[in-house]
Amino acid sequence: MLSALSEWLFDTSGLAPHGFCLLWEPGMIWLYAISDGAIALAYFSIPLALAIVGRRRSDLVFRPLLWLFAAFILLCGA
Repeated sequence: MLSALSEWLFDTSGLAPHGFCLLWEPGMIWLYAISDGAIALAYFSIPLALAIVGRRRSDLVFRPLLWLFAAFILLCGA
């Protein structure tokens, strides 16, 4: 039963490739790939910057909240 459920969840036979919507135009595919890379870079660099601020500033009142927000942003990008 579990294997049938996993096959149903991960079945990609009814899906079209992403490039199909872009008419397989290389410029558009590269634009999407570069913008996805920039978004991923932002998702991983913002928590790093928050961690640096959290380590350097000792006067932060809500330091645990800063760490939770950094973890949230990191997990959104993962």
